[in-house]
Amino acid sequence: MKKIFVQLILFALVLMTASTVLAAKQTPEQTRAKLNEMSQQVLERMYQKYPSSKRAMQKVYGYCTISASSVKWGFLGDDHGRGVAVNNETGERVYMKMKEVSVGVNFGAKEYDLLFVILNKESWDKFISGNIKFGTEISAQASDGVSGDTFSDATIIANGVWVYQLDKKGLAVELSFKGARISPYRTLN
Repeated sequence: MKKIFVQLILFALVLMTASTVLAAKQTPEQTRAKLNEMSQQVLERMYQKYPSSKRAMQKVYGYCTISASSVKWGFLGDDHGRGVAVNNETGERVYMKMKEVSVGVNFGAKEYDLLFVILNKESWDKFISGNIKFGTEISAQASDGVSGDTFSDATIIANGVWVYQLDKKGLAVELSFKGARISPYRTLN
């Protein structure tokens, strides 16, 4: 058990170091291209896992994909990620970053994808400016109230914003309070 724990921590440290080094050596154009490619991969994985999301996504105002990783240790946890928000109405792309801190019982490391579904212009404006305040989970299944489409397995995080999460690899156990912020990536926009 101790050996697995040490390996998990070493894996998390290598992952964080590698992502920082790779991000630092790329030009803004290269980083944007990488984030656009990653966004398409996140959408494809989400559509496979949550087939209802594909049809619903065609009718929403916008969306944001974020690929993230987390490290949980003792009473503290740290999540960080990057991605792109896409306005379906205008085609605008806003590159975003995420930071989440948790306090409680935390252990492990994992990589995961997030797909934020943004229902209207007001929610879009708040989301891309970093003014969305994240709440607690309210529902595991919900309707958009307009077209009859459902965001099955999505969780509401703010008025007009839903999120899907898909874990890629790793293991994390947590019982904690979290605070998250998603904001524009100033050097990429």
